[in-house]
Formats: sequence, C-alpha cells, structure tokens
Amino acid sequence: MPTTLADIARELGVSKMTVSRAINNHPEISAETRKRVLEAARRLKYRPNQHARALITNRSNLLGMVVPDLMHSYFAEILSGVESVAREAGLQIVICNTYENAAYEIAEVEALRLRTDGLIVASALPPGRAQPYRKMIRDGLKLVLVDRRLERLRCPVVTTDNVVVGEMATGHLIDLGYRRIGHLRGAAASVADDRFEGYKRALARRGLKFNPALVRDCGFIEDDGYRTMRSWIAEGDLPEAVFAANDPAAIGAIHALNEAGLRVGPDLAVVGAGNVHYGDMLAVPLTTVAWSTAEIGQRAAELLIASIDGSSTPISPEYIVVPPRLLLRRSSLAASR
Repeated sequence: MPTTLADIARELGVSKMTVSRAINNHPEISAETRKRVLEAARRLKYRPNQHARALITNRSNLLGMVVPDLMHSYFAEILSGVESVAREAGLQIVICNTYENAAYEIAEVEALRLRTDGLIVASALPPGRAQPYRKMIRDGLKLVLVDRRLERLRCPVVTTDNVVVGEMATGHLIDLGYRRIGHLRGAAASVADDRFEGYKRALARRGLKFNPALVRDCGFIEDDGYRTMRSWIAEGDLPEAVFAANDPAAIGAIHALNEAGLRVGPDLAVVGAGNVHYGDMLAVPLTTVAWSTAEIGQRAAELLIASIDGSSTPISPEYIVVPPRLLLRRSSLAASR
C-alpha cells in the first residue's frame, strides 16, 4: 500500500497535521521539523495525493503550455526550459498543440484554465485579436505569452526581438552583395509581422527599394515553404536570395529548390530564423538567426510561478527580450561575393 501522512506521523511520533504542514511549507513549522518530515517522506517513498492537495490548497500544481506546433523542435526546446523550472518547483506540465489554428487554441485554453494554475501560450492568434485573453485574465487566468505577443494585452511576454531578427537576416544578405532579396512571410502572428518589418527596415537602411513582388505569403511549416517556393519556381523571375520567416519554411523552400535542380547558395541563397536542431545537418547547412529557446522557457516559467504564488515583485506587464544572433552557414556563404 502507498505511504500516507499517518504513516510518516507514526514514524516520527508527531501529529498528522504537523506532517501535512511541513510538507506544504507552513510558516508555523520549524526548519528542523520540516527537514525531519521530508527525510522521512523520502525514506518511506511517500507520494502526495495531488487531488487531495488541490482540494486543500485550491492549487492543481499543474501548469499548462499551449504551442502551435509540437513537431517544431523550436517549441520543444522552449518546453524543455519550462520543464527545468517547473520540476524544481514540484509542478507538472500539461501540453496542447493547436496546429497554428486560432479556434483550436481558444478551445484548448478554455479547457486548460479550469485544470491548471496558469498557462504559458505561444499564440496563433493575429496580434490584434487579444479580446478572448483579456476576458480570461479578468476572470483570473494567470498567463505568460512566449515567442509571440498580442496587442494591448496586460500580461508578461518572453520573446526575442523579431524586428531585429528580420533586419539581421536581410542585412546579412545585402552585405553579401545581393540586391533582389525575397521574403517568405509567415502566418498571421506577431513574429511574422515583426520579421517582415525587419526585412523592410534592412532594405531601407541600405538604400534598397521595397518591392512587394518579392514577398510571398507563406507560413511556418516545411510544407508551406515547399509549396510557396515550388510555385515561385514555376512562375519564374526568382530573387537572388530569400529570407524565410522561420527555419522550417526555409527548409521546405530548400527542398523545392533541390527538386528543381537549383543549388542552394550558388543559385539562390537562403536564410531562416529560429535555429531548429537539424538546420545544421542539411546537405547545405542553413544560415539562421538564433536565440536561447531554453532561456525563453525558463524565464516564462519563473514569471508564471511568481504570478501564481502572488509574488510582491511587479511582473505584469513585463516584456522580456532574449537577444538574437546570426549563425553563418553555407546556405548563404556559398554564394558570398
């Protein structure tokens, strides 16, 4: 049979209430008593009843994480950062995948907010569609956004500077001597808008005219990049280089180029963003803009836990930016001139 609080109490000769308070870090329990109780709990292999604890503390000890693409290693790496902090705090994580679908996201969030103490969300909603979250926050939802932001929503956000991401990627291609630089624009999310803005700023700052014909609506997954680039190849009039909204779209575009017999680098340079873990293992490794995904996850978890615990530290609204950096690989350098 599993060990109970009563078993620990008998072992130590104290009351069941003392054991319960020690395990739950009650301020009336001394450090020495708490240490004895925790040592006995470990020795007896005690596992707390989460349902009973939730009834007592009004806490589930669960955090929810909602991401648009679990197949994308980028979000898996953010999740790893969240887990490292949650585990230290004795919390577990429930994960949902929205497939970049805003309606799925709201449905999942509505369900999870009733089962968890708070949520970390990489939102698929367009930046201006924050109203569902505004209402949920008014109703008590503890929320931290990662990677993507929503306009005029008062909650912590942890991301990179996506305008700078677009500027770095595009500026790198311009500095290599390219002038006709295309952009595969992402889905209707803040990261796509910001990276597109960075693309335009890099052109303007180097005296190049923005040409809308060099921008193609794409998406964030490999199939999007493949289909968009395949269509562009069929139409002709390809650019000299392309900045894709993220690495999966860039990798999909590379597949289309390879299929058409075009060489990545010598025939068309490609730069992505996000540094997915297999981007450096391609036949022509992908130049990308990178930032610490683990740090995004860790900081988001810290902010959410502080919010749930009612920390006196002001955390809302808080905007944490993890700085990006350019990683040079052969998908652009092969054509350096």
